[in-house]
Amino acid sequence: MKHFDITEWSDFARGVTDEAGRAAMNEHVTSGCVPCRDTLALVNRVLESARADVRSEPPEQVVRCAKAISALLTPRRSGLSRLVARLVHDGLSDPIPAGLRGEDRVSPHGLYEAGPFCIAVRLEQERGASIATLVGQLTNRETPDRAMAEAPVLLMTGTDVIAHTIYNRFGEFQMDYPPSRNLRLCVALDHPAKRLEVLLKPLTAKASARGMAPSGHERRTRPIRSPK
Repeated sequence: MKHFDITEWSDFARGVTDEAGRAAMNEHVTSGCVPCRDTLALVNRVLESARADVRSEPPEQVVRCAKAISALLTPRRSGLSRLVARLVHDGLSDPIPAGLRGEDRVSPHGLYEAGPFCIAVRLEQERGASIATLVGQLTNRETPDRAMAEAPVLLMTGTDVIAHTIYNRFGEFQMDYPPSRNLRLCVALDHPAKRLEVLLKPLTAKASARGMAPSGHERRTRPIRSPK
């Protein structure tokens, strides 16, 4: 008895076999050939699963965030314009209050600005821990009371993404990361569609110069709020 292979049964299940071949295969499987019947059943299950995936549309937010991440990583090909934020204030420049030891100072934090956007960041690391935490908040000074459209935030060193998250409707975000050199935040902006870059090296360099790696005895879990 001639058996048909899985490729032929795939064509049969998809309805692309010619009329003569379909008749022969149908007669073959109905005659009681167990191996071919099992192969056809397997092919039908695979096709049904594939059709179900096609019918299942991912949530709009997931699609938007995926596109934003791709644009953040390939800004030139995506046409996404680049907006570089500048450090306008850092907590390390403030004088140490009388009676407070240097090692008791709070974690390195700074405020960056780019156009109408402000982004406040804080770097935290428990003493002796191998993982640090970055806490931040993005605000738009032109529309401070309008909810943000949730979008991705990438923490990069060079071309490598070492941590990522999504900021919420308040622009707040938090992520853990392995301490690295030349840290850079890449933030997706919907209105207008831009790629906001925050170079953290000036902040971390000041902390390092003072012998103050990102650390904090007072660990904060809520993002700091930048001024409106």
